[in-house]
Amino acid sequence: MRYAARMPTFSITPFVLATCGSFFAILPAMLGSLASAASSPVFATAAPLASADEFPEEWFWRMGKAGAAHRAMTGKPAPELKVKEWSVVGEATPELTATLRELNGDATDPNAAKGLDALKGKVVVVDFWATWCGPCRAALPKNVEMMSELGPKGLVVVGIHDAARGSEKMNEIAKGASLNYPLTVDDGGRSAAAWKVGFWPTYGVIDRKGFIRAIGLQPQHVRAVAEKLLAEDAPAAKEKHSSDKPSSDKHSSDKPSSDKPAKKPAAKIESGATAEPTNDAPTANKNERPEQIPAIYLEGDARKRARLAGFDLCPESPALGAMTQWTNTETLGEARTLGDLKGKIVVLDFWATWCGPCIQSIPKNNEIAKEYADDGVVLIGVCHKDGGEKMVETIRSKKIEYPCVLDAKGEANAAFKVDGYPDYVIIDREGRVRGADVQNGQVQNAIEYLLHQEKKQREQQAGEKTPG
Repeated sequence: MRYAARMPTFSITPFVLATCGSFFAILPAMLGSLASAASSPVFATAAPLASADEFPEEWFWRMGKAGAAHRAMTGKPAPELKVKEWSVVGEATPELTATLRELNGDATDPNAAKGLDALKGKVVVVDFWATWCGPCRAALPKNVEMMSELGPKGLVVVGIHDAARGSEKMNEIAKGASLNYPLTVDDGGRSAAAWKVGFWPTYGVIDRKGFIRAIGLQPQHVRAVAEKLLAEDAPAAKEKHSSDKPSSDKHSSDKPSSDKPAKKPAAKIESGATAEPTNDAPTANKNERPEQIPAIYLEGDARKRARLAGFDLCPESPALGAMTQWTNTETLGEARTLGDLKGKIVVLDFWATWCGPCIQSIPKNNEIAKEYADDGVVLIGVCHKDGGEKMVETIRSKKIEYPCVLDAKGEANAAFKVDGYPDYVIIDREGRVRGADVQNGQVQNAIEYLLHQEKKQREQQAGEKTPG
């Protein structure tokens, strides 16, 4: 194994802390061969020998605070899932019925383990998803395939829907995708908060001992992680009684333990907002720069993204420059600059009258402009100077309903480093670039992401002001 040589090094600290004897009592085990150490009873009870670099970094979305928090969570016990009741859509197989009983608890034995504790011995893929999230829905067929092929080997896939919005469509979407694994809705966003969900989908993979081995994975790499963990030996069966006290390496109890600072109960929150700082993630700072729109919504290979790297820091937006022939300005009022539009989310659609894909996108853009107007979103078409003489006629003939303007000197195209059409840039209410070169088919998802982040921030601020 690639990381086998590192295993004793990472195991010394937890092993020493877990051992009551002296250092010399464990010296023989440390000096033993790697194969013997890995299979010894002593090491079998230690924490998993995993680190955040166990899998290639390019397999993950390492974005903002969530990315840093996910690295910190790797190798630690999986947080408890605070969710509504688990269910399946369609006919439940005997295997699914058994999994549901483990997740929801055995009604005949109220003291029996449930949730993730009951799934120890299996590899669990946790998918935080939402019906409003395009990439989430695109990944569902792979989840189905993975569950069908790896389920008999000890894999369980579970889907946790966003608490904030879209859960009313969950069963409909699940039925259409023929989902073959348990689903639930997050309970007020408490699970998303515990798992540091900052983008959608967020995948976490738990090994047979109940430890997170990877979190924040890109969907196409989830299966490779699951297959590696399935190849590991299952932990030795241990007789467990309902009266047994939880061991020191579990965090399912709400009571403070000696190795974890006590915290006052967190306020009820939704979808990813944390009411209390933790040791695993950076605490919120109102003055820190905002997070860029998730890379999954952005366009371009590594070379192109490198050219746009300056926008990854979410800087103040460049000015539009010399703009002429403003059209369809009813929704703008007197605003004619990005500075005038602060307080709005601005979507700039860089287009051209000679661009076929741009013309094809007009109906969709009309819908977006109309659907999100009440949310304070403004879509502006910035027309390329070449062919600009046809802009007004194109607006009329193609029935463009949102504001458009001519980039008379090409200054806006240059400032935003536009190199293809259509090209979309999204600017937040503070006038900061949150996404440069957003994919044509992901504009709506990117808007939803920003609105969702705003909602979380409002709820977090409200929770901070609540006495208690």
